[in-house]
Amino acid sequence: MDIVLEARDLSFRLDGREIFQGLNFRLRRGEIYVLLGASGSGKSVFLKLLSGLLPPEKGKVEIEGIDLAAASKEALETIWVKMGFVFQDAALISNMSIFDNIALPLRYHTHLEESEVQAQVSEKMDLCEVDRKYDRSIPAQLSLGMRKRAALGRALVLEPELLFLDEPTTGLGAEADSLIARILKSFQERERASILMATSEWLSAISIADRVGFLDHGRIVAEGTAQEMLAKLEKMQRSGSPLA
Repeated sequence: MDIVLEARDLSFRLDGREIFQGLNFRLRRGEIYVLLGASGSGKSVFLKLLSGLLPPEKGKVEIEGIDLAAASKEALETIWVKMGFVFQDAALISNMSIFDNIALPLRYHTHLEESEVQAQVSEKMDLCEVDRKYDRSIPAQLSLGMRKRAALGRALVLEPELLFLDEPTTGLGAEADSLIARILKSFQERERASILMATSEWLSAISIADRVGFLDHGRIVAEGTAQEMLAKLEKMQRSGSPLA
């Protein structure tokens, strides 16, 4: 089993409240893992811990066998250029055009000629169906759905090997939800990328998942294939009992 990301015995507190204690997690290379959980269950914190955006109080996170807490700046740079992240609120830079937001990773992490940057950004905008009339618009001028598609384009522009997504479809309609799911599945199959998606809207996400976990009160209380978890979710909905 080829593991791209592993967390061992993670503990973390936020504002004095314990979020995780002794949490373990593995992400296999080339899989889509969907983390389900209600609002407030800790999904966003979990992604930030696993991507190195937050340091754990205890435990360690390793990506490609490299301990993020102990890694050199050069090693971290090597890891970060292989990663993409879509934040819950899209987190586009507010005073930067949509086109320049998507181009930012290329301009920061590569030495491509501007013509190649333009070509790759255009490709990702087309892939994510970001209307080209918004090239020079700032994020505040776009709908939530268009901002999230632009954020996905930015996350994919470096063709990352490891992709984190925090509620990428929340607040969107079914059509946009399905579009993002199709884009992610196609990208995973083409690049053999490893994808970790946290969401509370599970229907389309679970349809593309290789494995699914359910986060509750700081623990992954159930984990399995999409088919196994669908059966558990249906049983839970019928009985009104907790997922376990």
